[in-house]
Amino acid sequence: MSRSRSAHIGILLVLFSVKFASARSSASIIPFDQLAQPKQPVRLAVRLVTGGLGLVSQPISGERIEFILKDRSLGKTLSGGDGMAVKSFVPSAPGLYTITVRLVENPRYEAGPVELSIACRNASVPILLVAVSSVRIPSSPSPMPFSPTPPSDAMPEAVKVLSGLSKPYQLLYLETGDEALIPETKDWLTHQGFPPAPLLAWPMPDETERRTERFVERVQEVRDAGWKNISAGITRSAAEAEALSGLKIKAVVMAEEDDENEKPEGATIVTSWKTVPAALK
Repeated sequence: MSRSRSAHIGILLVLFSVKFASARSSASIIPFDQLAQPKQPVRLAVRLVTGGLGLVSQPISGERIEFILKDRSLGKTLSGGDGMAVKSFVPSAPGLYTITVRLVENPRYEAGPVELSIACRNASVPILLVAVSSVRIPSSPSPMPFSPTPPSDAMPEAVKVLSGLSKPYQLLYLETGDEALIPETKDWLTHQGFPPAPLLAWPMPDETERRTERFVERVQEVRDAGWKNISAGITRSAAEAEALSGLKIKAVVMAEEDDENEKPEGATIVTSWKTVPAALK
């Protein structure tokens, strides 16, 4: 084969690759973190959706998703009609397992890889619920109950205090908003230096009267999954605090120093993360 013909074929291959890449639609993988117990099967689950973050998305079915632990593939599976791709995994010992999830390259969609966190602990370890709103410097006006908080800097001392609390407790971050917030929120927590732990996003109904009821349902779902030792929860929402107190879970409310709102019944009010460890005793 002549040199000129080889060069011509090379150019065609490059053009084909560019066309292949540009023809693919943007997609996103939404990971669903989990708590697990040693040597017990847990469901690795992600949802594949169209578009990027902040866009109205639709589930994508029939695409291959691969789960990878370190350098070892845990296998591939197809996304279903709801965009969900699920794989069973059995953690061998306590610890935090970080699973990389990627979309197998194809001519239809492109999506960046994401990390899925599986915290494997014995069920006796106490769980500390941490609303993401409580670790962010609040915007103005203050966040409404059950609404996601916008990106901001972390509260002073929050990273240091939670790093210490991550030893006696299993942390579980909560974002009461749409599941599309998960990748962005996980990135923010990592960038700010918070101790790694699963993040659960809890979509809430539009009807105000149903929100507290739904919050209680979601906490109960965690308990029903075998995690009955939910020791405490830290939040900015009075409604969430009252719901936790009603479930016999210690509630700590992070408030502003000039906040004159009524104290939620049964909750402890703090204005600084430095005082959180004492409030949990």
